Amino acid sequence: MTNENPACGRCGSTALHYKAYGMPSPELLEEVERRRDFMLAGCSMMERDWTTECLSCGQRKFLGSSDDAAWTTASRPDMAGLIAAYAAATRQSLGTAQTPAISYLGLWLLLARLAPVATGAHRERLADVLGVSCEDASSLAADLLDAPHRTVAAALGAWSRVPPTATIPVALDELPDQAGLDRWASEHTRGLIERFPLQVNPLTMLVLATALVLQPRWTKKMRTDENGRLVLDGGLQTIVDTNAAGLVAVAKPFSEDAVDVVSVVAAPDLSPIDVWRATDEVVAQLNEGALWHGETPGDELVDGHAWTVRETIEAVDLLDAPGDDCLWRSHLPRWKASVDTALTAAPGVAELVASLGQAVPGLDGPIECVQAATAAYDEHGFEAAAVTAIGMTAGAPHFVERTVRRVDVTFDRPHAVVAVARGGAWEGMPLFHCWVTP
Repeated sequence: MTNENPACGRCGSTALHYKAYGMPSPELLEEVERRRDFMLAGCSMMERDWTTECLSCGQRKFLGSSDDAAWTTASRPDMAGLIAAYAAATRQSLGTAQTPAISYLGLWLLLARLAPVATGAHRERLADVLGVSCEDASSLAADLLDAPHRTVAAALGAWSRVPPTATIPVALDELPDQAGLDRWASEHTRGLIERFPLQVNPLTMLVLATALVLQPRWTKKMRTDENGRLVLDGGLQTIVDTNAAGLVAVAKPFSEDAVDVVSVVAAPDLSPIDVWRATDEVVAQLNEGALWHGETPGDELVDGHAWTVRETIEAVDLLDAPGDDCLWRSHLPRWKASVDTALTAAPGVAELVASLGQAVPGLDGPIECVQAATAAYDEHGFEAAAVTAIGMTAGAPHFVERTVRRVDVTFDRPHAVVAVARGGAWEGMPLFHCWVTP
C-alpha cells in the first residue's frame, strides 16, 4: 500500500517541488512534461536559486548546498485516498458539508479497527464503505493508531459491561462511569474536549471511541490587517482551476509540525458540496507537488471572485521577492468552532453495530454514534480535536438530554479548511475538514 518517495528531512512531507537548471536534454523535457512537481529554471544561476522545496514547511535546498541530511526518503501511504473517499460519501449521505468541524478520519478509524467482527452481507457492505477488505482496513487502522506523529495524537478506547461471545479485534475494558469517560476524552485530546460525547446510563453495555488531536504552529506568526483579519505573506498561495468549482484561491501557511492546513475559497454561488469537491482536487494536487506558489491559470492574472490585482510601489527585500515582482498576500479570518455531530446514520455504522450485536450478548437497545469536535485557527497556528463514540445499550430506549456548546463564527465568505498530516504512516492523511461560513 506504500511506495518510497523523496521526503523533507525536517517535517517528513513527500509533497516537494524540484527545479532543474541548464540546457535540458530531450529526456528531461519529457519528464517536465509528465511531472507537475518539476520545472525548468533556465540557464542563469544565482546563489539564492533552489533545487528542492518542501511545500509543507518551506525548507529549500539551494544550489551548492551539501546538507543532504535535511532530505530523505519516506513511504507515501495510499490510504489517504480511502479517507478522502469516505469523507466525500459521508458528507453527501449526512449533509455535513457545512459542519463547522468534523473528522471523518476519526469515524473511519473506529469502523475500520472493528471491521473484522462483521460477517456475511454486513462484511461485504462494510468493506465497500471502507474501500478495502475488513481485514486490511483493520490492519491499516492499527498501524495508524500505533504510529507516532510529532503533532497528531490518536487513541482508541473500547469498554463493555459483559464479555463478548465472539472474537473482537480489540480488547474490551470494563466500562467506566461518566466521569471516567470524560477523563479519557480530556486526556487524549490534551484538554481540548473535556466531556465525552456520549452519556452512559445503567443500560449502556458497550462503548467504542477514537480520539484525535493536532496542534501545528505556523513557521512564522501572521500579522493582522486593518480589518482584523490575519495576513499571510508567504507560504503557499495560488489560484487553481478545478473541475468541481472552476477557479479557487488557495492559502496555506508553512508549518514545521508536519501538518498542512489548507484554506480554499470558491465563487460565492457554488454549493458547499462543490467547494469540498474542489478542495479534494486541491489536496490531491498538493500531495503530488503539483501546486506552485503564485501560479495562475492562463497568461495573465486579473481580478477574480476573491482576489484583486493592482500595481503598487513598495520597498521589498530582494532576497525574498520573486523574480517577477508579483507579491501575494492572503487575508484570512481567525475562527473557532465546537460542535457535536450525530453520525448514527453514517455509512458503515449500521453494519458494524449489527455485527457487534451478534458478538456481544444483550445489545438489543438503541445505538448512538456521535462526534464532539473543536477547531481553531489564529495567527499562531491551528488546533483541532475530535472524540468519536459509538454506544450500544440493552433493553428499552433510554433518552438523555445533553448540553451542546456551539460556537457560531461569522466571516465575509464561506470557505473550506482541511488539515492534512505529513510524514511517515500519516503522510497525506486528511485529518479534519472545516467549513468556515457566515
